[in-house]
Amino acid sequence: MLESNTESLTLSRLEDLKDLARKLSIEILFANLSDPEIPTQSGYCKVRGEKLIVVDKRLSIHHQIEVLLNIFQQFDLDDVYIASWIRERLENPKLTGFTS
Repeated sequence: MLESNTESLTLSRLEDLKDLARKLSIEILFANLSDPEIPTQSGYCKVRGEKLIVVDKRLSIHHQIEVLLNIFQQFDLDDVYIASWIRERLENPKLTGFTS
């Protein structure tokens, strides 16, 4: 049961981050980035003027969340409503885990 609750919380947090991306008009693309001919990693970019975050879907959900949090640290989010756990993690990047 505890594992199910943790998984549910983790998925909920990923949805919170997707919601934040929507508020910032950023598309998130979850893709397999394992092409050996074109080394690629998760990150933020602009394609034809459109803001895009590419996340390697092979990463665990926890790592996908960490990737997104690291990217959102680049943005000024003072005037954007975001879930309290996101703001706490962005203001205290050394925090880890998903208990708060």
